Amino acid sequence: MEETPSSRPELHRRVPARSPLGFVSAAAGGLGFGLPAAIGLKLAAPRRPVVAVLGDGSSLYGIQGLWSAARYQMGTLFIVMANGGYAIMDRLAEQSGLGKQPWPSFAGVTISQIASGLGCPATRVTAHEQLTGLLGNVLPGLAERSEPLLIDVEVAQDQSYG
Repeated sequence: MEETPSSRPELHRRVPARSPLGFVSAAAGGLGFGLPAAIGLKLAAPRRPVVAVLGDGSSLYGIQGLWSAARYQMGTLFIVMANGGYAIMDRLAEQSGLGKQPWPSFAGVTISQIASGLGCPATRVTAHEQLTGLLGNVLPGLAERSEPLLIDVEVAQDQSYG
C-alpha cells in the first residue's frame, strides 16, 4: 500500500508492480486512505504480508486506524516517511507561484508516539542503518505476524524526488 505523495516517484522506481494487488495506490489526489486501506488488505488476505508506505501528513487523516490494527491483531507493517509537513502540497504551491502556503508544518508531531498511545507498537528511526536492520528483522516473518508495527522514519523536510 502506498500513500506518500512526495516520495511516490522514487518508490515507483524502487518497488515495481509485478502482480495483482502487489502495489496498491490511489489514482487521484485524496489523502487519508492508505492507513485504513492497508488494514483492509490484511483483513481480506490475512496470510499475505502487507506493508504500507505512508507520508506522515497522509497518515494523520486516519491515524486512529492504528488502534483497530492493534485491537484486531492485524500484522501490518506501517512505514511512515516523516518530513513534518505536507511536502507534496508545499511543492504544488511553489509550482503554482502561490508563495508561502497557508498550512502549518507539524514538525513537532511524532507519529510513533501517537501509534504507541493507540496501542500499536512503534519505533522512530533516524538513520539508514537503523531502518535496514529493523526491516531485515521484520520482513522475513511479516506474513505470519499478528502484531502491527509502525516504523516512523525521519526524513528531511525538503526531501524532493522527481
